[in-house]
Parts: sequence; structure tokens; C-alpha cells
Amino acid sequence: MSDKWIKIVVVLLLALIVGVPLAMRHSDASNATDSAPGDRLVIITPHNEQIRFEFARAFNEYRVSKGQGPVAFDWRALGGTSDLRKMVLAAYEAEAKRAHEDHRPVHGVGFDLFFGGGEYEHNVLARGIDLAKVTGEKGNLSVTVPIDMPESLLYSAFPEPDIGGARLYHPEFRWVGAALSSFGIVYNRDLLAMLKLPEPTTWSDLTSPDYLNQVALSDPGHSGSIGATYEAILRREGWTDGWKMLRRVFANSRYFTASSAKVPVDISSGEAAAGMCIDFYGRYQSGAIVNPGGGEPRVGYVDPKYMTSVNADPISILLGAPHEKIAHEFVLWLLTPEAQGLWQKRLGVDGGPVKFELRRLPVRQDMYSPRYMKEWTDQVNPWDYAKAFPDGMPYYYAMVTPVSHALGIDVHDGLVAAWEAILNTKDPRKKEELLALFDAMPDELTLPPPPGWVSAADALRNDNHPMHQKAVEAEAAFEKSLSVRYSRYKDADKLTTDRVRWSIFFAEQYREVVRRASE
Repeated sequence: MSDKWIKIVVVLLLALIVGVPLAMRHSDASNATDSAPGDRLVIITPHNEQIRFEFARAFNEYRVSKGQGPVAFDWRALGGTSDLRKMVLAAYEAEAKRAHEDHRPVHGVGFDLFFGGGEYEHNVLARGIDLAKVTGEKGNLSVTVPIDMPESLLYSAFPEPDIGGARLYHPEFRWVGAALSSFGIVYNRDLLAMLKLPEPTTWSDLTSPDYLNQVALSDPGHSGSIGATYEAILRREGWTDGWKMLRRVFANSRYFTASSAKVPVDISSGEAAAGMCIDFYGRYQSGAIVNPGGGEPRVGYVDPKYMTSVNADPISILLGAPHEKIAHEFVLWLLTPEAQGLWQKRLGVDGGPVKFELRRLPVRQDMYSPRYMKEWTDQVNPWDYAKAFPDGMPYYYAMVTPVSHALGIDVHDGLVAAWEAILNTKDPRKKEELLALFDAMPDELTLPPPPGWVSAADALRNDNHPMHQKAVEAEAAFEKSLSVRYSRYKDADKLTTDRVRWSIFFAEQYREVVRRASE
């Protein structure tokens, strides 16, 4: 073959490599072939294909019923919520820098909506970018805009502003909840039977030595939902007892995946016996895997009652949205009973999904009535098990990722070796000494116990406990010390430096546990 023909073949192959994905992406983005040029929505989302398909289809059917044209949906689903939030903020930081240099206002970055993820991530977007770091100017630039919420819709969709103390919408309506999320345990019944283990019901079950190498977990640095799960444990158990629990679960884990959707899939295939995940991933997988022998599904899911958190899964309109009017229409439509029904209605039910049962929880409280629930897949009412955190209990979300990595993810082999060494120690006194070393934290991550302290977890769970208020005050004071140390978590360099030092601390600590256990 001549050089000329070789070059032609290479060019054609390159065209195929580049062109086919672009063509497929355009096809996936459209969902409407006869749309007007402006009838389009560009949506950043961690939502799966099933949610994207059903809501795009239903919204276009709604528009057509009103005599309007369909909308082309351009979904940008490129990772977990935390990854997507970082990408969006980076895009706005770059735009703010360009605007400052060009002496003009900040425009949009080509995105209309951020749909899905937890309250924390949407609050970060609402707070926006720190202009001092980008342009030298003072203040923050919010990358979301207030939603014009009609009062009639507000009071019908949100008769109460919160569930279990968790907000259902932003005080300035920079986001509104579109669904509800809780966090729980997904498990494989067949594998548990082989291991002769009972079905788990709460987080502490996963700390059992019997779960060694049988727990599947996600990395909170990529998954906002698993970050919220870990934080819920810290806020229920308290900082000290919470990390003790999480450390044992981490030690029992087989891996930490970047994709939280991988956990229930691996559980169903027997890669692990149990794992932590957001509720709808667990419920969906439970319904998708049929037990060939009949009886209960092979995959089970449970929300640890009063030990999880129930949060809004929001949607935000982004600053400078190129199709802001349609974006606003989409947000308001999401809060109608018709759209809310899509989250739970069974296949084949009038007004329900046509291809996928989504098995998510609606955000509207009035949907939890026999009138609607008779058509649902899951007979679950989160208002029955949502429990407020103690009044004044601080948020620890910003510390979840750095501590999880330093304590468990970055030094996982050492953590597991230390845990196994402790489990193999027969002398009760020696085992107790090894556990004390195993649970030790660096000074700045150690919460000083108040006088007369016994257990933070017991005090925090019981409002009538004589140490309840002191426990909450101790947690709040400790979180404030972390906030001051890291300048409200904006001093990334200092936090990164400490995280490296913590990893070294824990690695040496685990080696010392192994060494002492062998004596």
C-alpha cells in the first residue's frame, strides 16, 4: 500500500474515532428532532440514564400538550456530584477571570441547570466562587440564580420547609428539592446466608469482624451521596464515636469506588455482602435482580431507622443560563404532582414511567397519601423515619473527604492489616490496648471530652440525657475549631498539607498496631 493510501486510511480512521462519539452524543442530547433552535436545555447531572430518559420524555409530552414544541435535552453526566460541582465552579472561575480582564459582567458558561445531588453541593454553588482568589475583588459570586416560585406552588409543594430538620428549599430559592434522598445498606441475601450472617439493619452491623473484606464502599471525594452518608453517621454518633464506627467499616471494606452506582451492582453479583448507598440505587437494584428460586429478592435494602438522614435532592438554575426561561419552566414542572409521580409510579400506570421504574421518593409531602401511593412501587414514607439531628449539632461534611482519605482510603492496606492483627489477638487486655491505639487521632482531629464524659453517641441520641446539651456544645465547639483552623475550609493548601501529615500519622499508627500485636 502506498504512503498516500496509508495517509487516507489513517485520516478516515481518525474521523471515525472522533466523529462517531460526537454523533452519538448529539443523538443522546437531542430527544427532539423538530425543536426550535432555542428550545434546548443543557443540564449538569449525576442522575442515571433512567431518570434522564423518563423526565425528558414526560416534560416534552407536557409541552406538546400545551401546544409548545419539544425541548432538546443535552445531558452532561460526567461523574459524581462532587466532581460535577468542581467542574462547574472551575468553569465559572475561568469566566469571572475573563470578565475581569475584559471589564465586563460575568456571563454564563453554557449550562442551564444543575439537577441532582445533595443539599451541600447546591449550597456550595449558591455560595459560589470566592472572587478574591480569582480577580482580587472582595465577596462571592453565586453561580445560581433565584427561582421565581409562585406562592400557590410553594405552599402546595412545601407545606413545611424541612423534613427532619433538613431544608427542602434554599432560603433565597437558589435551589429547590425535586426529590428526597436517604442513605442505607444494600446487601446480598444469598451471600449473607452462605456467611451465616443476619440481614443488616443499622450501620454498626457493618463493623462486625464477620464482614471482613465483604463491604463495598464509595469514595466521598467523588460521590456526594456517600459523603452525606458518612456525615450522617458522624452527626448521629458524634465525631469521636462516628469515626470509630467508620474506621471499622473501612477496615472491613473490599474497595472504595469512585462511582456510587457500582456498589449495589457489585452487591447483586456477589462481589461483596453489603455496602452503603443512596436509597434509590439500593431499591432499584433490589427490584432489578429477580431471585430465580422465588421468594424474597436476592438483593435487599434497608434505611437504618433514625440513624440515617433524609435530604432534598435539589435542582438549581445556573447563572447566565442560555435557556433560562425553559429552565425555569422545567423546575416548576418538576414540582407538580404529575411530575412528582414519575419518581415512584409503577410501569404501566397512567401518567407513570414508560420504560424505567425510578423508585425515588417525591419531595411533595402531599404525595404520601393512599390516593397516590396505591400506584407506587415502594410503600415508603420518609416522614415516618426522618429524625432531626440534635438542635445545634454542627455539619462535618467538609471534613469527611480529607479525613476518610487520610484515615482509611489512602492507607487502606495498612488499615486492614492492623484490623486483622487486632482480630487475631486473643488476650482481651492486649486487644483493648491495641484498639485504643487503632482509634487514636492526631491532636487537631481529637475532640476533647467534657468532664464526666462516657459516650457521646448515647448522649446525642437521647434529648433527655443529662449530658445531651454538653455533648452538642462540645461537638459545635470542636467543629468551630476546625473551621477557624482551615478558614472555613477555603485554605486548601493548609488542609492538603494536614491531610498528608494525617496519612503519615495513620500509616505509622497501623504499623505500630501490627508490631505490638506480634509481640
